[in-house]
Amino acid sequence: MSRFAMAVVLGALLTACGGGGPSDSEFVAACMNEGQGAASQMLDRELGVTRDAFCTCGAPVARASLSWDGYRAMILDMQGKREEASSITSKMSESEQQAALEVIGKMLEQCAGGAK
Repeated sequence: MSRFAMAVVLGALLTACGGGGPSDSEFVAACMNEGQGAASQMLDRELGVTRDAFCTCGAPVARASLSWDGYRAMILDMQGKREEASSITSKMSESEQQAALEVIGKMLEQCAGGAK
């Protein structure tokens, strides 16, 4: 009986840990939406990337580089929900805020060349 109870608790914990955060598909959709702007389109052309490939590549890079809050704030910012994003980032630690600033560079480095 105790093994069963432990399995139930472990299953609940794993479900809770994996189920609440934003998904990569949500990131890709927000990134694609942000790419509709003239400045983003010009940058994409200059870098020689397709928006779809860049966003698809960038989602796991951002997720791995940011806290859950940072990842969520980035998605909100790309969706144009800047006040919500700012509310989240203002509560983040200094190191989390620094990571949020550096993730765009990581995405460009890892995805711009491979996203052509």
